[in-house]
This record gives sequence, structure tokens and C-alpha cells, in this order.
Amino acid sequence: MQWVTRERPKIDRIACPWLVTRFIDEAPEFLYVPAGDVLKKVPRLRCLK
Repeated sequence: MQWVTRERPKIDRIACPWLVTRFIDEAPEFLYVPAGDVLKKVPRLRCLK
């Protein structure tokens, strides 16, 4: 499954991939994109935000 978030992660977005990998998805793919592109990419990539 693909997950998308803003580029330049802070501590909360650094911890989230660990939580997702540990409890939700064993093989996630995280995409870090510019803040203005997050909502544009979600439908096209069929990923979670």
C-alpha cells in the first residue's frame, strides 16, 4: 500500500512510518511530496494520506 505525506518530515511524520509498518502494513511505500501536491497525488496514486 502507498502512503503519502508532506516532504521534510518532522518528528511526528518520522514516527508514523514505524507505527504503520508495525501495526498496519508490513510492506508500506511512503511518498514524501511537496505540501501543495499531497491532495493532488492521493487519488492518482490510490494511496492513503
